[in-house]
Amino acid sequence: MAKTAKTAKSQDKLSGIIEVDEFFMALSEKGSKKLTNGRKARKRGGDSDKRTKDEQVPILLSIARSKHIVNKVLAEDTALEIETHFEPHITDNSVLCSDGAWPYVNIAAHKNCDHKRLVNGKNRVIESVYHIQTVNGAITHFKSWVIGKMKGVATKYLPHYLAWFRESNAKYDFQQIIVAAYR
Repeated sequence: MAKTAKTAKSQDKLSGIIEVDEFFMALSEKGSKKLTNGRKARKRGGDSDKRTKDEQVPILLSIARSKHIVNKVLAEDTALEIETHFEPHITDNSVLCSDGAWPYVNIAAHKNCDHKRLVNGKNRVIESVYHIQTVNGAITHFKSWVIGKMKGVATKYLPHYLAWFRESNAKYDFQQIIVAAYR
């Protein structure tokens, strides 16, 4: 089992053209008997206040063009939190495509990456190659999967659903699966 965990950690590196973005999902205490912070229950999945970050959970999603995904539920949406959880997964000299947030500028500088900033409203595609449409599509796909098919999930189980989503979208060939099963 320890050998499998080591190989899984070494495979969590993204290289080549990497797209990254963070998104938010409503804080959900689905199934809890008591809600924290004295908040009232949202009946039938009612909307949370999207203007405040108190009822939102930040999630970092990054994807390489090889469809390799790395994701993390963040404790808070800060530059330090993003840098701490994203920088170890980037290989040096990659191309980083982001929405222009400052944490990604710092990560690109530390990892010696070429950084393509796609500032909202100005450019959707740079040099006909660099965009963040793949990661935005994955975010939309994940949200519709969680809300539509799963009918919402509790925030405490969100990392498990992210892992399930990541593995269900992985591009494995049958030989890799068989080799991994008999290690």
